[in-house]
Amino acid sequence: MMAAAAAKRTKTTVEGKRRVPRAGRPSSPLITREAAAEAALRLIDDKGLDALSLQAVAKELGVSAPSLYHHFRDKEELLAEVARSLLAEVGQEQEHWSTDWETRMVELSSATRRVALRHPNAAPLSLRFFPRRLMLPAYEAGLRDCPYPLSAHMIVHEVIEKFTYGSSLFAAAAETHHIPAMPEVDPAHFPRLAEALELAPSDEEIFKQGLKVLLAGLRTQFGQKQK
Repeated sequence: MMAAAAAKRTKTTVEGKRRVPRAGRPSSPLITREAAAEAALRLIDDKGLDALSLQAVAKELGVSAPSLYHHFRDKEELLAEVARSLLAEVGQEQEHWSTDWETRMVELSSATRRVALRHPNAAPLSLRFFPRRLMLPAYEAGLRDCPYPLSAHMIVHEVIEKFTYGSSLFAAAAETHHIPAMPEVDPAHFPRLAEALELAPSDEEIFKQGLKVLLAGLRTQFGQKQK
């Protein structure tokens, strides 16, 4: 019996080796994807994209890094979730959106720009991880009452989307790197430009007016907007 016991101990310690818990996923989630994305966004806002790591997010949430692996394979997947959270924030900018198609396009584009400028460090994620699959219902809804021929819908969609994100990300980059959109202009050398800058409205108003000019061009190209 002693030999058997010794053999059993040997089997346990040599063959099976005492199990030591491995670092890895805990048995149950301690956080949600949404909470992790919110924490990541806070860190990006405060310290920039380069400072983000799974360890930093875990510390922000008061958990160990392995807890994040219940929800994210890696940092890239977490960043994609942050991009989705920015998109969701755009949708929360207004409680009600206009039923007039053109007015709603201006509202949505302006909301997108505001969110990008609220989170300029994170704004590039909207381009890097643009969640087109999640946008499909919004695309369909936006084009459902588009007043122009169906054959023109993708042109309309692309023009508005590229104008919105191009302008928004340009402004966000200037904010992130503390670079003014326009440098100091010497009136002696650039009199017309200096006067134009003096008379110009706010950046937000320039954006809205530019979008309205674009929408007016679409009306001219594809027909009068329905009333």
